[in-house]
Amino acid sequence: RVLFRSISMSRYKLKTNIKKRLLIVIGCFSIIIGIVFGYRIIILEKLEQELKSFPKDEEIDDNYRENISSIDNADDNHVEDDPDNIDVLTIGNSDMYSAFNPLQLWHEHGITSFVAAGPMQNMKLSYYMLKKILTVQKPKLIIIETANFFEKREEIDRQGYKYTAMKYSYSLFKKTDEWQNIKKESYLNDKSLRNRIENQKGYYFNQKVESNSKDFSYMKMTKKREQFPAITQMYLPKIMSLIKEYDISVLFVCFPTATTGSYARHNMVSDYAKENGIPFLDFNVDQYGTGFDWHTDSRDGGNHLNYSGALKMTKYLGEYLSQNYNFVDKRDNSLFHEWNDAYQKLMKRVK
Repeated sequence: RVLFRSISMSRYKLKTNIKKRLLIVIGCFSIIIGIVFGYRIIILEKLEQELKSFPKDEEIDDNYRENISSIDNADDNHVEDDPDNIDVLTIGNSDMYSAFNPLQLWHEHGITSFVAAGPMQNMKLSYYMLKKILTVQKPKLIIIETANFFEKREEIDRQGYKYTAMKYSYSLFKKTDEWQNIKKESYLNDKSLRNRIENQKGYYFNQKVESNSKDFSYMKMTKKREQFPAITQMYLPKIMSLIKEYDISVLFVCFPTATTGSYARHNMVSDYAKENGIPFLDFNVDQYGTGFDWHTDSRDGGNHLNYSGALKMTKYLGEYLSQNYNFVDKRDNSLFHEWNDAYQKLMKRVK
């Protein structure tokens, strides 16, 4: 009996201890649940308050657009005040660098520009030139001289297209990391090239006069079209795609040239320009009141223009750009004093 009572007492104490521990565990669990739910209620109340104060979708969109706009404007202002950035990039062959004078455009309108052009330049070289330049420049307008649309020859250095493209535009890369390699190139030993590319922004200055006595007789009316060569058919679309990608305006220009100008070529370019919504100025079919004269404005009998011819072409183009595009006149901006210095230096050469 004593043994039975002892066993009974032990069982009773064990049950009692288990009940106490269960109560403790349940109590602790209840406390934890209470804390968790209480904390959750507090968090939800705060979130609800924050959501009420959070802007609506329309307000977010408006703020987003405002912020993006301010960023874009800040970037535009930065470019406008950057003396190393050009407003207008012109691309073409020797017709371009003989007929367009960036320093005159600057002096008359405060627009910065550069002539990226080589002799007998075809559209493949123009493409590589443009593609490379757009990695460091943000022009608002690209002027393309259309005579090189019909160029089939490949007048490039043995190092290839990319090398030749850099050769005729290298001064645009002076403030970039690439300059360390560029300044070692052998073409920098060519004083005439350096003067054209660096001092005259790509323009070739020449005052020699050799008239073209046949005037514009080479422009015989026809409805024919001279088809673009294969190299142009391949690379002109690539050029236009690049221009569209960078959201740049484009203008086609054909300067007077008795050696390559024709109505068949004019018609072909005119068709392409109309199809793509591109303005096209052809000084072979209309001199636009410039007073151009084949007896005084060519340096080699009708192939290229001289300084007198370039003076008239650039004057008209400057007025056209000012009337049709939104350029900022930077002549009074002290950051661009180098442009004034370069113009005065060129004027000392004019006889």
